[in-house]
Amino acid sequence: MKERDALIALSLAGCHYSQSLTVLRDYCDSFSEVMSLTENQIESIPGIGPQMKGLLSSSIKNRGKLLETTFCAQDKFSIQTLLDEEYPEDLKHIFDPPWVIYIKGHFDKQLPFLGIVGARRATSYGIWAADHFSRELSNKGIGIVSGLAYGIDAAAHQGTLDVAGYTIGVLGGGIDGIYPAAHRSLYHQIEESGALVSEYGPGVQPQKHYFPARNRIISGLCRGVFVVEAGEKSGALITADFAMEQGREVFALPGNVNQKSSAGTNRLIRDGARMVLETDDLLDAYPEVKNSTKTVRDSGDWKNQLSLAELEVMNLIAEGPVQMEMLIYRLGRTVSEVNSLLTVLELKGLIQQLPGKTFTVY
Repeated sequence: MKERDALIALSLAGCHYSQSLTVLRDYCDSFSEVMSLTENQIESIPGIGPQMKGLLSSSIKNRGKLLETTFCAQDKFSIQTLLDEEYPEDLKHIFDPPWVIYIKGHFDKQLPFLGIVGARRATSYGIWAADHFSRELSNKGIGIVSGLAYGIDAAAHQGTLDVAGYTIGVLGGGIDGIYPAAHRSLYHQIEESGALVSEYGPGVQPQKHYFPARNRIISGLCRGVFVVEAGEKSGALITADFAMEQGREVFALPGNVNQKSSAGTNRLIRDGARMVLETDDLLDAYPEVKNSTKTVRDSGDWKNQLSLAELEVMNLIAEGPVQMEMLIYRLGRTVSEVNSLLTVLELKGLIQQLPGKTFTVY
């Protein structure tokens, strides 16, 4: 079995932990030799547990069928390995890079990337900030990388897509799995105009411990990581830690000191992360695009700067001053949903509230 095929076969069989694959390669000198091990040799391998030894034994016994699966997978997905020249250069040089990555969509190696991450249970301020900065950065030609999770991740992806920018979603499960299921539409939008990336092959179900590992790929693909909103124990701080270990720039958005949702970002700033007050604070790390006048869409046209839900609200208010109750009735949304959309539009400086819960455009 060829070296590259053997590596992909091991990954597809479930041997996808990069450290375990490194142990196997070092023990046998090559992945093709791994696929020829005897049971006694497998048992004598140091540094891997019983579960991995069982997977390895099964893989070798079924290597003919597994090789067929490997060829089929390469027809369905773009698969890049550390053995390949096209493997992302920045990711290649981190500690513990994934030996194999699966890609759906088109991976654009020409763009500089920034990771935008944050809380799943984001506030309206955090959602606005992720949306706003992702649009601004996309219009400057920066690719946005995030984790397709609820909250900040989704807002960063959607903001990029709304201005026809380029975004990468790094998954915490198999490349063909949509998690959370509510992001099916977002998954397919990213697949069409950006890329989905995972170190796990098709059919692998998301596991809790996969997501922290996923975060090293988010930061590893990027020149910097921007934490928009994070509590003290937010998973976004793990991404920031990986970024620092990898020598990447870490940015953070300051927040209200009385809000638990900002405790993590405020602490990052205290500990040396670069504080972000405007888009130029992020662009300092991207001198090749900072002074560019090229935009993906006209950033002065608010119709191109809103999500579909925000645009729906904005169109109603643009007809003339309208009360909150009428907006709820005409939109067919809940009070909390409408309140959240109005808050975002106010923060964007597009509408203002008049007495009597009446809203009008600026």
